[in-house]
Amino acid sequence: MIFDQAQYHQIKSRGKLPYADFFKITVKANTLEELAKKIHANPQTLAQTVAQFNVFAENGEDLALNRDGDTMRAFDGGPYYATPLATAMLNTQGGAKRNEQAQVLDAFNQPIPHLYSAGEFGGINANQYNGGGNLAECLIFGKIAGENAAKIKDDTDDVEPRLQGDEVDLGGNDLADDQVPSNYSVGKDQYLGVSDAGIGGRVIVRVTYRDHQLQNVEVLAESESEDVGQKAMAELPKEMVTKNTYDVDVVSGASSSSRALKSAVRNAIRKAEKSV
Repeated sequence: MIFDQAQYHQIKSRGKLPYADFFKITVKANTLEELAKKIHANPQTLAQTVAQFNVFAENGEDLALNRDGDTMRAFDGGPYYATPLATAMLNTQGGAKRNEQAQVLDAFNQPIPHLYSAGEFGGINANQYNGGGNLAECLIFGKIAGENAAKIKDDTDDVEPRLQGDEVDLGGNDLADDQVPSNYSVGKDQYLGVSDAGIGGRVIVRVTYRDHQLQNVEVLAESESEDVGQKAMAELPKEMVTKNTYDVDVVSGASSSSRALKSAVRNAIRKAEKSV
């Protein structure tokens, strides 16, 4: 967990904490770069994450994790702190019901073809947890689900298997470090927006905004995946212009790319509104 001096004071003011050694294991540094070295993190990644968080906090909307904007506050200038966090055993109950063949059932208790489940999801422990019960369900229903899913079905079409050597282009982050907004020109009523939240890294847009109307959205730089990521880059700008808002539905399967584009466009729109 990374936090600044203001948050440190806020935690300190709470008095007794659930974990008595919280401050003993907390690391302090004057800069983010120094903090990253102390906790063996990538300095660039840490700085980028904090910068993105600050943008969301200032805008009052978390486009990455949908956190309530009222609970966010931009980091101050340091010093900075880091406290290691560890996961604990978590047990969840509920989920779609399954039968003894590990088939997931619909609302009418009929098996949904080709859909199986195991473990806590749809487990037999509804309102009470039996110690070790979920582990058993993972093992037992995992075996049942795997065996039944692997069986050849009469309604399965022949599918050509993918060979091990087949190459799949998933895209990548090939944006150079010098690809920053200052490298792009703007005309009358045009503004640049940037977001570092994309799957492939930075997304840069140029927005034409006049009389509170979104006239045009151009994607100047991005490195999203060649399939659904590019679909988001192509479709969302048109929808934003049509609806006159950056807040449009994400493209299915490309939620991160969609959120990054929305964040960049919002960034540009805010610049436009502040210039009026």
